Amino acid sequence: MLKLCPTGYAVVLIVCAAGCAREKWPDPPPVDQAKYQQEYAAFKKGQLETATYALPLVGAWSLEEGDTPFGSDPALPIALPARATVAHAGVFRRTGNAVSVIPAPGAHLRREDGSDVASAAPADQGPPLVIGSVHLEVFPAPPDAIMVMGRDDADPRLKDLQIETYPVDPKWRVAARFDAFEKPKTVPIASTRGPVHDETAPGQLVFQANGQEFRLTALGEPGSGQLFVLFRDETNGKSTFSGYRMLSAKAVPNGQWTVLDFNLASNPPCAYSKFTMCPLPPRENRLALAVEAGVKRHPTARGYGE
Repeated sequence: MLKLCPTGYAVVLIVCAAGCAREKWPDPPPVDQAKYQQEYAAFKKGQLETATYALPLVGAWSLEEGDTPFGSDPALPIALPARATVAHAGVFRRTGNAVSVIPAPGAHLRREDGSDVASAAPADQGPPLVIGSVHLEVFPAPPDAIMVMGRDDADPRLKDLQIETYPVDPKWRVAARFDAFEKPKTVPIASTRGPVHDETAPGQLVFQANGQEFRLTALGEPGSGQLFVLFRDETNGKSTFSGYRMLSAKAVPNGQWTVLDFNLASNPPCAYSKFTMCPLPPRENRLALAVEAGVKRHPTARGYGE
């Protein structure tokens, strides 16, 4: 029979205690409440700015070579709200990488600086175009597209616009360990409108919630000082945007601890409009967890996939 002497028993207890101590998850460092309130106010202000930009978007159109008509006629390639303009307001003319706009008589086209556009003029140079309450901006989009983005400043949803969030809850501000990959990985990141882009993932952030351990692949370039996380969770499509939310954390060396504050989980622009282009989360960043923290979905928004 194997007998354990008292000294051996003490050694076992010490080893067990040391192992348990290593496994204990640390608490995040305390916050300065005044500073945190300022940070949270800035977070909500940023979300309000994102919603103010994205909610009133009325379309995003790719210009092909030649003429692309625009106006309020729903049969046109670029169909604008009826309150904005006449049925046939003019055409965008693409010649190679240059775009001009040719207004129709009586279209009352102008620029954001107030100057009138009464005849053919460059559309891809100078201030954006305005017709009625709609602003039209022309810009290149990789690899060789040229886009027109329309925004309606008369959108009634902009009046008294509010951003709804979960109440701030300290339990959703958690310590996260950075587990670096052996070498940074190239991760293909799909987007809502456009090609797949390769992004750098230096490792994963590991955290605990409800007594379970979870991992999120983090994106970030070496030396940037920040880790960027796109994640899905079980609130998506219910109380939060059906697509995903975003979060950032301070970059730390391998094995060290940073903070994931889900109270600061934000919506991407595509939560407010299907006409924006946003990156999508890596497949593995789907949490089997309801993260009841951060920004909720806007009740009247029709974002990507909604």
